[in-house]
Amino acid sequence: MTTHVLFRGPQSRNDNWQALFADALPDVTWHHWPHVEDKARIELMIVWKLPRDYQQDYPNLKVIFSVGAGVDQLDLASVPEHIQVVRMLDPGIAKGMSEFIVMHVLNIHRDTFAYINANKTGSWQPIPTVPNKQRRIGIFGLGNLGQAAAQTILQLGFSVNGWSRSPKQVEQVTCFSGAAELGVFLAQTDILVSLVPLTPETRGILNCETLSQLPKGASVINVGRGEQLIPEDLITLLDAEHLTYAVLDVFAIEPLPETHPLWQHPQVLVTPHIAAVTQDDSAGQVLLANVQRYINQTPLIGTVDRELGY
Repeated sequence: MTTHVLFRGPQSRNDNWQALFADALPDVTWHHWPHVEDKARIELMIVWKLPRDYQQDYPNLKVIFSVGAGVDQLDLASVPEHIQVVRMLDPGIAKGMSEFIVMHVLNIHRDTFAYINANKTGSWQPIPTVPNKQRRIGIFGLGNLGQAAAQTILQLGFSVNGWSRSPKQVEQVTCFSGAAELGVFLAQTDILVSLVPLTPETRGILNCETLSQLPKGASVINVGRGEQLIPEDLITLLDAEHLTYAVLDVFAIEPLPETHPLWQHPQVLVTPHIAAVTQDDSAGQVLLANVQRYINQTPLIGTVDRELGY
């Protein structure tokens, strides 16, 4: 029996994945949105954002695969219960995210941003270094990406703490969980790396109240979702010298408006949502394996828990 798959995304990625599926799963018929003659035949959809009126247009849709690690852009509340939603567990995303996080943990740890600012004024001022083991890195969100980042950071000799919604055990990581332990986690974090998924509970969670619980001189790296950070609160704490640096890759409005004060703040580095990008080769293999699982009627990897939102 033929399985019909619809991909909504750029032509280059479509061509790569279509060729991959043609070789490995010849019984799968691949479609590139919006070119679909019989929409009722589509069972699987691979997207970043869903087409308008997809529920009416694709009445036999069974699974939605996100091309990213997050699924908040799909508006889970609007997706019917009978349709599974699957997030992308691409090892390429995990590798890219770990590289980005480690790069900026080291930049903060070794005061790279202070030296960049000193270059502008010709100021020759060495800054004392701190041993890696004395720098506490807090991974806020111990999911697939958070655990990968933690292991990479540990290899550099840093002390690593982690927080998750529910209890977890990660080798060599001091783990905290739940609202009751969030304050304890924050108080022991010198560089906070935010990777929690966007849910109603985490929207706006990086605010003055939580960030004030970090030790004086702490820094923030936000690679989760922009809606989790209150920019005005961050700037207030930077200006008050409670926080030292912030590296921000995600924003509530993207592109970040040119007039936004974050662009000009001397202690903030803005990057345009590039911390981790889905890699065609590795992500294609993940999709291929999951579609094969669907055909074999076995559980899919990365299925989203609707109650948790991830």
